[in-house]
Amino acid sequence: MNKIFLSILAMMLAFGGITQNVGVRTTTPAYPLDVNGDINTNGALRVSGATGTGGQVLRSNGNGTMAWDDMCQYNNFVSLQSAAGNTWTVPAGVTRVLIEIWGSGGGGCVLAGGGGGGYLKAHFTVTPGSSIAYTTGDGGLGAGSASANTGNTTTCTVGSVVLSVFGGQGALFLTASNGQSGSGGGYSVTAGFSNFMGMQGEPGQSQERNYFQFNSTTYYESGKAGRGGNSGNAATGGLGQTYLYNTTGAALIFRNGNPAGGRLPGGGGASGVQFGATTITGGKGGDALIIIHY
Repeated sequence: MNKIFLSILAMMLAFGGITQNVGVRTTTPAYPLDVNGDINTNGALRVSGATGTGGQVLRSNGNGTMAWDDMCQYNNFVSLQSAAGNTWTVPAGVTRVLIEIWGSGGGGCVLAGGGGGGYLKAHFTVTPGSSIAYTTGDGGLGAGSASANTGNTTTCTVGSVVLSVFGGQGALFLTASNGQSGSGGGYSVTAGFSNFMGMQGEPGQSQERNYFQFNSTTYYESGKAGRGGNSGNAATGGLGQTYLYNTTGAALIFRNGNPAGGRLPGGGGASGVQFGATTITGGKGGDALIIIHY
């Protein structure tokens, strides 16, 4: 049988190809070479003249053609940050990218934490050598007895598609006893593009204050800073401090930590605290980040 198979191949080479289908162990071949049985080769298996590289497999693109490809589509990644804007060039041989984007976090004020930035994940088919433009937002600054800054927007443009991820809102200071935590940032994409998923950032939390009697003549106040909101798909909200204050004697017993800024990427800043005549400013929101997997 091997001799028959080799003879068929030799005929195809000798006569420049056969216009009719050829069958092995079948009298009704449906393809140019139709084998009814196992195929064994001691040489290389080639597709379009290529044997592939170590670890690659044959993958169908869905339209009837095969190509060597990696088991994992994305073997590399790059982290990008640029508040002024920049571009990233698609490397040679790369035709697919998976982009993750986080918006920046909002700052915290003395009464509440800032919101976390939004999140987007999107898949694109790209051309080697093409450019992807991006701008990442800085986190919002924290504040004391005032409203904190909202985080800035992050954008990424691939071809005609614009991905926008919004920063978390800064915490609001309304009165000395009335604040509002910052809401989480959202996202938007160019109309008609659907190959993405997104997550809203979390809102921040309010400062906690408790009062209790220490003994017959002394009263204490304890407090805990409000946590900053997590960014979408990441636990990055800032964790604040705690304190214990003697309100009768106007003396601080202890204070642990400092107002924590939101962590990268896009965490909301924790709230500050206030006791007696002391006001501690809230933390800054975490900066935005873009990760491109390729």
